[in-house]
Amino acid sequence: MSSSPQALEFRRLSPTTVLIGLNAAMFIAMVVSGVSLVEPSSLQLVKWGANWLPLSLGPQPWRMLVANYIHIGIIHIFLNMWCLLNLGALAERVFDRLTFVVGYTLCGLAGSLASLWWQFMRHTPAVGAGASGAIFGLAGMLLSFLYLGSFPFPRQALQPTIRSLFAFAGYNLIFSAIIPGIDNSAHIGGLVAGAALGTILAQHSADPTDVRRRWRNNALAGIAVIIVAGTFALKEKYKNTYSPQALAAERTQKFERAIPELEKAAQQKPDSAQAQYILGTAYLGANRTDQAIAAFQRAVQLRPDYAEAENALGQAYEAKGMQREADEAYDKADRMQNKQSD
Repeated sequence: MSSSPQALEFRRLSPTTVLIGLNAAMFIAMVVSGVSLVEPSSLQLVKWGANWLPLSLGPQPWRMLVANYIHIGIIHIFLNMWCLLNLGALAERVFDRLTFVVGYTLCGLAGSLASLWWQFMRHTPAVGAGASGAIFGLAGMLLSFLYLGSFPFPRQALQPTIRSLFAFAGYNLIFSAIIPGIDNSAHIGGLVAGAALGTILAQHSADPTDVRRRWRNNALAGIAVIIVAGTFALKEKYKNTYSPQALAAERTQKFERAIPELEKAAQQKPDSAQAQYILGTAYLGANRTDQAIAAFQRAVQLRPDYAEAENALGQAYEAKGMQREADEAYDKADRMQNKQSD
């Protein structure tokens, strides 16, 4: 069965052309839909699939891949595609199509994972997008493969190319570290993954074709497994840290640490309704409902028109399961607020 002319034409397209085309098509679709050409908002980027900690480590892990094809404005995509065009042209001469495309994709995923890890460690969720992690990975693959591999020609012939790759990686890492807002963690993650892959391939660059392919497949599969395992580990750590139960426990600990000082303040100002109200709030936050009820009752005794304290007393009653008393306290708080507004 013969292939159609369109299928043959597609197979003749270089991996670089296909990847640039995918990035350009995504960007055009975003702009046509109303996304800003120059400075897309974070909400727009997230809507289109950008990498974002709560979603990427939650119900939408596919963002780690899609984010590599989303760009933050026309300048961003122009610079990335210019780098991809140049590095891709070299990679096509060095690697076969499978190594190029799968390696590029895995490096992009590694960059996304590194970005999520860095956000998690710094407790600063941020929207991440762009092909730079995959592009740095391509540079790492080329650099380690050409530097460590064995080739049937003098190594001096590769020196200019190796120096250019070193300059590209070094300059861009320094530049990204200086300029605020650039996700250098994604660059480093992609670069490390690419360098690891290139190193493995270089060790077998002089082996027979079947051996080289076997090691290539093993290397790609191994890096994929590491990325998947790392994602699941980070997801579990994120869930244990930011789950409702974990957040509630952290909140309780914060209130517990504050209670001793608040108790001292309330003792020093026994006639202060506000001091009792603040102490009661801390007790309630620490799940000490009996003490919270006593503190709020004391606040209302000291200041009978203290609507906030009466409402908080209702919350404390409700937390203890005393619904009738809670409803009475809420009604009193409403009457106080209505009286104050009149």
